[in-house]
Amino acid sequence: MASSSGRRKFLAAGGAACLTGMGASGAASAKTVTNPVTNRVNPRLEPALTKGAIIGASENVVLPPFEVRVLNKMGFGPARRQLGTGVSVNPDVIMSTGFETPTSDFATQDDVAHFIALGSTDDERLANYVEEQLDPDLDDSEWETRFAQYADVDYETLSDPLRRTFGLRMCEGFSTYDRPRREVEMAAFFRACYSRRQLFELMVDFWHNHFNVYVFDNRDVQAAWASWDTEIIRPNCFGNFYNMVIAQAQHPAMMHYLDNVRNSVSGINENFCRELFELHCMGAENYAGDAFPFQVDPVDVQPDGSRNPYAALNDPDLDNPGLGVFLADPNVDVAKFYTDTDVLEAAQAMTGWRYDENQNADAPNCGTGGFIANEDAHNSDASKSVLTRGFAAIPANLGAEFEGKLICKIAAYHPGTATYIARKLCTRLISDNPPESIVTAAAQTFFAHRKSNDQIARTLRTILLSDEFKDAANWGAKTKRPFEYVVSAMRAGGMQHDLRPDDDASEDFMNRYDDGTQELFTWRTPDGFPDNREHWEGSTSLVKSWRTIDWMFDRDFRETNRFMRAINITLDNLSGNPTPRQVVEFWCNWLYGFTPAGSWCGPVGTLHQSAPTKVGSVALQFMTQLGFAGNADASVWSYDEPILRNDLRANDSPFYWHQRLTGMVKLLVWSPQFMQR
Repeated sequence: MASSSGRRKFLAAGGAACLTGMGASGAASAKTVTNPVTNRVNPRLEPALTKGAIIGASENVVLPPFEVRVLNKMGFGPARRQLGTGVSVNPDVIMSTGFETPTSDFATQDDVAHFIALGSTDDERLANYVEEQLDPDLDDSEWETRFAQYADVDYETLSDPLRRTFGLRMCEGFSTYDRPRREVEMAAFFRACYSRRQLFELMVDFWHNHFNVYVFDNRDVQAAWASWDTEIIRPNCFGNFYNMVIAQAQHPAMMHYLDNVRNSVSGINENFCRELFELHCMGAENYAGDAFPFQVDPVDVQPDGSRNPYAALNDPDLDNPGLGVFLADPNVDVAKFYTDTDVLEAAQAMTGWRYDENQNADAPNCGTGGFIANEDAHNSDASKSVLTRGFAAIPANLGAEFEGKLICKIAAYHPGTATYIARKLCTRLISDNPPESIVTAAAQTFFAHRKSNDQIARTLRTILLSDEFKDAANWGAKTKRPFEYVVSAMRAGGMQHDLRPDDDASEDFMNRYDDGTQELFTWRTPDGFPDNREHWEGSTSLVKSWRTIDWMFDRDFRETNRFMRAINITLDNLSGNPTPRQVVEFWCNWLYGFTPAGSWCGPVGTLHQSAPTKVGSVALQFMTQLGFAGNADASVWSYDEPILRNDLRANDSPFYWHQRLTGMVKLLVWSPQFMQR
């Protein structure tokens, strides 16, 4: 049976019709869902609402239980590792069990089962899971064991500091200087698929987009890319925001991409400082245009009665009378919004920022890529006023590095930055239009802990434990972007191939994915890949993602270099000779993480047309028909007639059970039910 024919039928039957309707109207409909849980067939499962109720972004999407929603919002979806032993082949038993059997073996435990085992209530489980995900010592042995096999050869640049990768590669040919980029991109999939640190990997992706750099901007950027990921983004992911701001500002990838390496007293280049304020820190929402600085309102009165948010920080950089720096003086009014003048003044202060580069290919090395403060290129003679409403906040002659450091600190510590970053985090974790209540709460945490080493972790905790994050009405307000979608399919579908450079299958996978719409690190403008549902609902984005997933499952037929294990997973978890109904019920639970009340495709003896869910109906129909020719679909196999196990392993005419099974699994992954966040 041709999978393309099955795909067309699935879409025509309503599967992808949901996809085209997953926009604002669906999100608004979700707000009508207040308390969907009225009873529980299984204490671990939340049942579907009555048929026809509007759930999430589509009436054809069933509201998942709390644990499944959390695992999809805080990471790349649950990885299914195990089912309970001795699962019965009786469909009525399959319909009413969650399959999951909690174990004490954390390294191999099913994600859904593990979350459920963390407490006796949803709130307790969430609190424990959040603390676990924020723990830097979280057991990540599966990923570490897999990666250790390839760390020194296939991933040769990830453990090297900037000075080594840059010096050895920047002056060489394309394959050499591009190697760090290739490794970081493939490692992103490898980590996201197998790592238990799901929140961390999700936030690594977030910060890569927040401090976006177009990786193909220049060979300097490509040669430095492993360092950008391993020395800038990852070490600061849960840490202090200012530390990340100053680190990225001094890195060759950002200095080259946003042209601060060209910023000189003889030729001011505002590009970096413009984005420092507009994208990295305060956001366009706090931009006052070309107004004169003294015309901009000061920030709201602080607890000490001043209008200076830096007054109570006790920061020696901001309050250093010996250098003539009085930024923390309570008598200095700080502007509520930034202006074009602030950007220009900041650019003056950041002149002379450079990195060690030697672009002579005949030289013994290419420089270290390390930060350099070039005083000859720095505007040392003038004082600068940044966010101080015309007050000369930064005296002259403080040196290029120190003045630039002050600019980054002024921007990172501003209350407008707290609100802007909080809103972006809430947009990533909750919805495209997060409630102002949680944005305000997260901003307060972010602002109150500006100097804390775990500032970002504290802010994430505020968001993730909030009522807004837990609210079922926010489910389906976002859809998975291609990277999330493909990785979540890997995790749910039993991916078992170790991705690494120089492996033909891994390279083939990356080439297919990169042909899509979200090749990592390749968004050309500084704002990063869009984080809104509407952008990713176009047919091009969806079809290209589907093709990547289709290719991965099709490799299930291979003897070597297989990716997914649809046949193995089915036979390992269903004893005897399962029926099509049992196979569909099993895979719906395995991929979606739960079984609703009434099952996915109905009790024994019922037709697919009467199934409680659209996805169950279409999948059951797909498993039992020969083709789609003519006006009627002829069922060639009974829904409840057993299929011989050996036939599932084979792909013999006329039923082609192997191909039919993998095709059905792909349809489930392509459904709106799987794409929601």
